[in-house]
Amino acid sequence: MTTTILVVGLAVLAFGLLAGRLSGTPITMPMVFTAAGLVLGPGVLGIVEFGVGSEVVSVLAEATLVVVLFTDASRMDLRKVLGEHQLALRLLGFGLPLAVLVGVGVGLLLFPEMPVAAVALLAVTLAPTDAALGQSFVGNDAVPLRIRQTLNVESGLNDGLAVPFLTVLLDVARDDTDSALGYVGLVLQLVGLGVLVGALTGWLGGRLLTWSSSRNWATGTTQRLATVALAAIAYAGSEAVGGNGFVAAFTAGLVVGTTARSLLPRTTGFAEAEGQLLTLLTFLLFGSVVVADIAGDLDWRTVAYAVASLALVRPLAVALSLLGSRVRVATTGFIAWAGPRGLASIVYAVLVADSGIPGADEVFQVAAWTIVLSIALHGLTAAPLSARYGAHMRHAGPGSPERSAVSHLPLRLPPDRDRDA
Repeated sequence: MTTTILVVGLAVLAFGLLAGRLSGTPITMPMVFTAAGLVLGPGVLGIVEFGVGSEVVSVLAEATLVVVLFTDASRMDLRKVLGEHQLALRLLGFGLPLAVLVGVGVGLLLFPEMPVAAVALLAVTLAPTDAALGQSFVGNDAVPLRIRQTLNVESGLNDGLAVPFLTVLLDVARDDTDSALGYVGLVLQLVGLGVLVGALTGWLGGRLLTWSSSRNWATGTTQRLATVALAAIAYAGSEAVGGNGFVAAFTAGLVVGTTARSLLPRTTGFAEAEGQLLTLLTFLLFGSVVVADIAGDLDWRTVAYAVASLALVRPLAVALSLLGSRVRVATTGFIAWAGPRGLASIVYAVLVADSGIPGADEVFQVAAWTIVLSIALHGLTAAPLSARYGAHMRHAGPGSPERSAVSHLPLRLPPDRDRDA
C-alpha cells in the first residue's frame, strides 16, 4: 500500500508540473492517468493491483460520484436553466431517454444472452456525458457561447438524472421485489426520499452558510469545506432513511446553486482542487482495473457496441431531440460528437460490477472498453473539431439559435485548465 501511495503521489505531482505545458494539446488528463494506470497496473509493472471488486475502488468511486453530482449541480441556477437553456433541456428531457432506449436496442441485438436488466444498465451507464474530458468542446472561445453552455448544462445534469434509472435497474436486476407495484413503491421511496432529504439539506444548509458568511464567522477555506460537506450530509442522511444518497447529493447541489449563489465560489473551488484529485485517482485506478479485469475479454461484439455507443446511439438521440430547434446541421453534428463518456460512466460501471447481479461482469467489460475508446477518440478530436466548427459558425448571423443570448454558468473544466471559459 505504501508503494501504491508513493507512485500515485508521484503521478499527481508529475501532472501538476506538466499540466500547463499540455494545455491546448490533444493530450488530456484522462488520457494521462488512464495510461498511467495501465502501466502501473498488474498487466505491466504490477505496482497498483486493485481489482474492480476492491473496496478501495468502490469507496473511491462512490465518494467521487457524490462530490461530482453535488458540485456539478451547484453550478446550475435552475431558474436560468429552465428559462434560457432550451437546447440543453431538449438533450436532457428527450436525448437522454432516447440514448438509453437506443442503447438497449443495440445491446439486445449484440448480446441476446445477456439479461435485459443488465443490457439496460449498460445503456444507462454510457448515457451520461462528461464535457470536461474534451476540454476544447467547452473551453474553445471560437465555439458559440450558447453551444458551450448547452454542453455544460447537459453534462452537469445528465449524470444526476441517470442515477434514479441506475438505482431502480440495479434493484430490478437483484429482484428485490416481486411485483410491479413493489417496483413503483421502490422508485417512489428511493427517489422521493432522496429528493426530499437533498432539498432540505441544500436549502437549510445554504441558508446557514450564507448567514454565517454575512457575519464573517467563517473563513473562506472553512466555508468551502462546509459547503461541500452538505453533499456528504445529504448522501448519508438519505441512505439512513431509505432514500438514494446519490439523488440526495444531486438535489442538494441544485438547491444550493439556485438559492445560495453566493456560495458558488466555494463549491467550484472545491471541484477545481480536492474534487479533481478524486477524479485523477479514479482515472488512474480505472486504467489499472482495465488491464486486470478485461484485457483478455475483448471480442468483436464489445468493439461493435463501443463504436455504436459513440457513433450511433448518441448521434441518433441528439438528432431526434434537436428536431425543430432550427439549429444548423453542423451544430447537431458537433453536439452529437461532443459527448465523451467519462467519470460518471466509470463510477456507474464500477457500481454495477460491485453489485454482483447477473451479467455484471459483461456490463463492466463493454462499458470499460467504450470509455477507453471515448477517452482516446474524443481527446484527440476535441481541439481540431471545435476549431473547425467555430470557424464555420463565424458566418452565422446574430439571429441564429446558436448566437442567441444566454446567461453564463460556470464550466467544469479538467485540471489542466484553471479558469472558467
